[in-house]
Amino acid sequence: MTETFVLIHGSWHGAWCWAGVRAPLEAFGHRAYALDLPSHGENRFERSKVTLQVYADSVIKFIAEQDLRNVVLVGHSMGGLVISQVAQRIPKRMKRVIFVTAMVMEDGERPVDLSLDPNRPLAELANSRPDKSIPIEPFEERFRSAFIQDASKDLQDYVLSALTPQPLVPLSEPVPMKDFYRLRLPTSYLICEDDISMMPQFMWHPHFSGRLRSPSTRSIRCGHESMFTAPKQTARALIELANS
Repeated sequence: MTETFVLIHGSWHGAWCWAGVRAPLEAFGHRAYALDLPSHGENRFERSKVTLQVYADSVIKFIAEQDLRNVVLVGHSMGGLVISQVAQRIPKRMKRVIFVTAMVMEDGERPVDLSLDPNRPLAELANSRPDKSIPIEPFEERFRSAFIQDASKDLQDYVLSALTPQPLVPLSEPVPMKDFYRLRLPTSYLICEDDISMMPQFMWHPHFSGRLRSPSTRSIRCGHESMFTAPKQTARALIELANS
């Protein structure tokens, strides 16, 4: 069966990060779309005006313009915030929602509150900048050691060179989730076994995955940046989860 995947990136990233996953998905006969969220990648939306709903609006517009139906909506990391908002607004176009080592919020929760101490200086830095964004440069060493520690230095250098500043507002506003939990859409969680990017009390699995109602799960051996360090395994897991 041909699946229709829509792939949503996380903080600092863009559609480009999914290239290694899209190729095997398409090689297996599936349709795979990735898009730049506003202000990311090639999208030139003004960073200071980005909100979580601006993110969601852009994905909903894309799905409507492409007239996509029976969508397997995939979100990585911060992309989990986006896919939950999209799914609750256009549920009839959804087949399944897959969180790839991604955030699953409780209603009204703010992402910046999940690990307050590491986030405080980043939030202060963003508020000091005209575009209210978090650059990757102060975060570089932690990104290398905790997000993409399982990659070569050359691959780390490539990924870091392509990352762009992350707008603060989508991470600092309360996330509405009541309608998402009422939907009863099929959900899945892709667990990255070596993901050490979160503080111990907020591990991606089971802290976030445990908030979903009976999700199907798959596990792969890699760190947080699975699209780069385990792209084929990620693609295979997405295909399996699409029909789980």
